[in-house]
This record gives sequence, structure tokens and C-alpha cells, in this order.
Amino acid sequence: MKNCENCGSPLDPDDIYVHAGKVLCEDCFLDQKMKPVTCDPWAVYSAKRTIGAAPQLTESQFRILNLLKTEGPLDASTICSRLGIGELEFQNCFATLRHMEVARGFRDGEKIRYTVF
Repeated sequence: MKNCENCGSPLDPDDIYVHAGKVLCEDCFLDQKMKPVTCDPWAVYSAKRTIGAAPQLTESQFRILNLLKTEGPLDASTICSRLGIGELEFQNCFATLRHMEVARGFRDGEKIRYTVF
């Protein structure tokens, strides 16, 4: 029996997905295929037209934004370790914050840092 190369969970032969040469479970495969894109003009347009004056944020989004306001700019690993969240959760939350134009990323030498808009 094979295991997912990303999370290590055992795989049934019918539940094997291959992406970029890696054998993955369904959850990891969907995580790879459904990554949000931060630079998506249509998502920015849609978010700006629907959020109103006070955007409604999830708890994770609120915590990320608050951390960036108080201690930013920070890199992704610092944000994840300070908030106790995984990189995938951070990327998903940050993409939404970027679409709402309340947070942004920028290159600082070789690193990518995140801050408020």
C-alpha cells in the first residue's frame, strides 16, 4: 500500500492522485490544484465591490492582519510560527486579504514579506 508523499496517509489504489510527479491523497491533490492566486484582478474587483466599509474576516484572517499591523512587515514563516498556523492556511487567508486590498506582499532582497496595504 502506498502513502501520500505530502501528508503520509495510507492510500487505497482507487484514491491515488499524481501531481507534479508526486503520489498524493485526494486532500493534498486538491490543495495543490486549488491554490488561490493572490494577483487576480477579477478577484480584487469582486472583493472590492462586495466588502463594503468594514470587511468581514475569519478569525485567522483577523489574526494575520492584526499581526501585520502591529509587527509587520514579516515573512510567511514568522507569521505562521507566531500564529500557530500552517503555510497553506496562511496562503489561503492572505490571498483573500490581498484581494480585499488590506494586505500585500513585497520582495525584500531574497525574501518575500507581508504588510498592510
